[in-house]
Amino acid sequence: MVDVNVHFQDIVRLTQRLIELGKDNWELAVYPVEDHGFVAPSSWTDEYKRILKLFDNVLKK
Repeated sequence: MVDVNVHFQDIVRLTQRLIELGKDNWELAVYPVEDHGFVAPSSWTDEYKRILKLFDNVLKK
């Protein structure tokens, strides 16, 4: 993991806490070779596909 702003152990702690609280409306996307800001086009594409999917799912309700 190369992100110097958000360390992987912080992601693990947040994920564990969400599980402990019984939260089920969340999704984790890890980009292990990206820094805090994306550089690779594939990462940008994946992020925006996920955002579009979220909007489609939420706005259809």
